[in-house]
Amino acid sequence: MTEQARSPAATTMRRWLVIGDIGGAAQFHVGDEAMFAANLQLLQRASPQAQRMAVSPDPAFTATTYGVAAVPGLGFADCADDAEREALLAQLSLPSPAHWTQRRPAAMEALRDAQDGLLISGGGNLRSTWPAFLYERLALARQARRLGAPVVVVGQTLGPELSARHRAMLAELLAMTAWVGVREQPSYQLALALGVDASRLSLQLDDAHGLWQQPSRDGYLPQPFAMDKPWMALSFHPLCDPTGSDPLLDSLAQQLEEIAQRTGCRPVFIPHARADAAHGAPWSDADMGQALAARMRHTPMLLLPVMLPEQVAWLTAQAHLVISSRYHPLVFGLAAAKPCLGIWSDHYTRTKLQGALAHHGSAHTACSVQEVGDGLLSGRLADLWQGRHAWQAHLAAQGRLLADGEARRQQALTSLLATGQMLEQPIPSILISKPPAAADDMLASAPPLSPDAFRRRSSMLTEADWQQFAKDGFLHLGSVLSPEALEALRQRADALALGEVYNPAVQMQLDTGGAYEELPGAVERFDEGTLRYRKIQGLEHDPLYAQLIDQPVFRTICAGMYGAHAAVSIFRAMVMNKPAGHGTVLPWHQDGGAVWQLDRDPLVTLWVALDDANTANGCMDAVRGSHRLGLLSTQGSTLTEDAVRAHCPPELTVPLEVKAGHAVLMHNWLIHRSGLNTSPTPRRAFTMCCMDARTRNLLTGAHFPVVYGAQSSAPDAYVQQLQADLAAQTERFGHAERYAEDLLATNDKRQAMIDEATQYARSLEAELARWQHGGNATQQGQRAGSAVVQMRQEILDLNHALKTAYEQGGGGGQDMARLRQQVVDLNASIEALHQSVSWRITAPLRRLYERLVLRSKS
Repeated sequence: MTEQARSPAATTMRRWLVIGDIGGAAQFHVGDEAMFAANLQLLQRASPQAQRMAVSPDPAFTATTYGVAAVPGLGFADCADDAEREALLAQLSLPSPAHWTQRRPAAMEALRDAQDGLLISGGGNLRSTWPAFLYERLALARQARRLGAPVVVVGQTLGPELSARHRAMLAELLAMTAWVGVREQPSYQLALALGVDASRLSLQLDDAHGLWQQPSRDGYLPQPFAMDKPWMALSFHPLCDPTGSDPLLDSLAQQLEEIAQRTGCRPVFIPHARADAAHGAPWSDADMGQALAARMRHTPMLLLPVMLPEQVAWLTAQAHLVISSRYHPLVFGLAAAKPCLGIWSDHYTRTKLQGALAHHGSAHTACSVQEVGDGLLSGRLADLWQGRHAWQAHLAAQGRLLADGEARRQQALTSLLATGQMLEQPIPSILISKPPAAADDMLASAPPLSPDAFRRRSSMLTEADWQQFAKDGFLHLGSVLSPEALEALRQRADALALGEVYNPAVQMQLDTGGAYEELPGAVERFDEGTLRYRKIQGLEHDPLYAQLIDQPVFRTICAGMYGAHAAVSIFRAMVMNKPAGHGTVLPWHQDGGAVWQLDRDPLVTLWVALDDANTANGCMDAVRGSHRLGLLSTQGSTLTEDAVRAHCPPELTVPLEVKAGHAVLMHNWLIHRSGLNTSPTPRRAFTMCCMDARTRNLLTGAHFPVVYGAQSSAPDAYVQQLQADLAAQTERFGHAERYAEDLLATNDKRQAMIDEATQYARSLEAELARWQHGGNATQQGQRAGSAVVQMRQEILDLNHALKTAYEQGGGGGQDMARLRQQVVDLNASIEALHQSVSWRITAPLRRLYERLVLRSKS
């Protein structure tokens, strides 16, 4: 930004029009009101001279509550359907009213020129579920764009449910903004996919995360009960009909009561929303709390009324444990470093709750309503409570890091709000935390998806399909995933790369954007979570991707290639990613050959696009029919330059462009490659190589995980003989080690005897010297002196004998020489088997050999 743009005299904002998902006296939602209140406070700090005006369904209530001017909405909430909303949007988008007698709504009139700005406050309202919000915000943004007024969007969850029309509207809205702030990674990725430049995009904490530290507007902070003893804050929206007899109510109440008794925490229900039947909300949070309280037989639950956002934030931050299906109780609890667990009921709530938890490295401390119904909640809460001290320390440390990032973000945002000028520097984002070590073993479970989510295609292939595959070496299979499953798979891959989900069986590789030969090796996890990964492998051990692997059409294909009787194993299952604007060039190659170290070549690769794959984002190119050439070299993999010139003519090269959710069958010998991703969005794909389950690794002799059918677990005869030989050698090693340890113990005892005898002899010498010093020794004394001299000689003889025995036992003995030779022979034998025998078998032998060598040299 230039000095002129920075100068207050250059631009002075006259008014900020603020729109959020706020309600009124009848319809009140604590979370939405909390974000709105926080953004009004931010505006007051950033641009105190500017008027703040709110768009509200209840202007009188909003004006009284927040002390700002308020105007009604544009009327989209009163439209019956999208057709009426489209007509109203077209009318409001005209440069001027259609007739001079018509007046624009007050909210439109509030935006008059470039000194007025539009601030779209946070929430999860930019989705198809509530289209009126999307239409209203787009109409206001169009008005701001005509005037050259800045549009700022903060604290949003985008989608994830968006129709084609609503997706286009959201893309148009975001294209007009000077700033886009989103609360979770999926929203960040969606914004990029919709064309938002990364320099205008910020991954942020929720706008109200610091509200718990703000004083209440009326100066009153509630203390409705004694808070000197442990208590847990509960907030649930109506997960089911609270007036009915849904089993979920009984299960939830029983598990909450159980955890209350186990932890000694008093349950306190803090509602977040009032009911308003006129707006489609027949039940309130309070109804849910009453239903749970009535089902708790031994533990009384305290039910509180709906309070102001600052009061709810402060009170929730005092709890010792927070359990909620609402978003903002988690925000308030995490901000105060309190252990929190979220309960999600669908894709949207899962995205939000895990997004809030992920900022603090605790995305796994969330479970589904289905898991609650299955009785798994109490165990999760017990584990969380048991490790609460480690979590509190982690959350406090992460809170300090987040505070630094949030300060930088707010500083940049404050500059924009004060001047209305675009920033020259990219917008800051916060860093996603990894969970503490105590939580590393907690794996996120697969989200419950509909039974048909992975069953989008018939399992049948026609004879024409097989003939086409035999001719080309690849076959487009069409759609195999529902949008629901597709989004879940994308989120799981990114969550693994970001460290939000940990699976010890999974490995990942960073995309460095350099040469293919210079790529780093795969690691169990990245030091810092990142979306610039090249691949994530081992996904046959992931519960969500296992559902994709179990596609009926994939089974049919493998049966057609390997025989209906044959069991099928998987060589590798992984997500390949070309990050936005990056990616590694993968040269022409075939998937097979000696480099794979298999006793037979696999023939089937199944490739599923998780994002649209096209030439702009580095889709695969293939040489049609090249699989009929067979492997071009014994080594396999990357082709030589001569092979490329001979077998990869441009006229046979075809791009394999694939829609997201669609699959391609590929022969492993098909020559293929992929290029860079020059687009602003990632290109992710799942790929798995299937093979005859009899296939073994040439280095270890081991089979691979069986995914279809059953494979006999009995090892081959030669493997059984090897195992017997190894067992015998291991037993000999054990005997040798125990013998050496016995020798060492015997020598230690002999050394102790020598030391004791030497000390005794020296004491006798001292006694003799004392007698001789007397000068008037009697005959008895002389006899005693002679006895001492004689005893001293006997002890010295004994000392010499023990020393001789010790030296023979410790290094020069014939038995020890034979033992050392035996050890050398055994060590040579085990080294010869190094390529096929577990290295740990040699550990006892090596320790024995080292001890004997040291003893012989001492």
